[in-house]
Amino acid sequence: GDGQITADDKYRYEDPAPDFTFGLSSKFEYKNWDASFSARANVGNYVYNNVASNHTVYEFMYNSTGFLNNSINAINDYGFSGAQYESDHYVENASFLRMDNMSVGYTFSNLFDQVQSLRVSGTVQNAFVITNYSGLDPEVFSGIDNEVYPRPRTFILGLSLNF
Repeated sequence: GDGQITADDKYRYEDPAPDFTFGLSSKFEYKNWDASFSARANVGNYVYNNVASNHTVYEFMYNSTGFLNNSINAINDYGFSGAQYESDHYVENASFLRMDNMSVGYTFSNLFDQVQSLRVSGTVQNAFVITNYSGLDPEVFSGIDNEVYPRPRTFILGLSLNF
């Protein structure tokens, strides 16, 4: 190379679409207990971590008055003095396994004369994500993580009566 980054140096590095997509769901029952889960995985998808590209540059460490801005810890790992927005350094493997839904319940039978059964259950949506991606959420549909708001983890308590 000539030591300069120009339009002639551009190339297609990786693909934001996964090579493989998997899903698994199951339900278990044992006596009065029941449990279920739903999980899915993407393998081979890549994401441009624009959060890192915006916050890991030394020139952005100080504001106009000379005081330190909030910076992420990874600023020392990258070591760029100026913005490198077109660098493939920020492209990360975003393969993941996401537990979308986990539920467990217990059914009480013949509690009262008028109540045949009572089921108590608990559910967690977006329970966990296993990934090596350094951003908040590896599942970015555009392939660019641009400080999107992460999916919430939701807890649900259920109560069902059968008369």
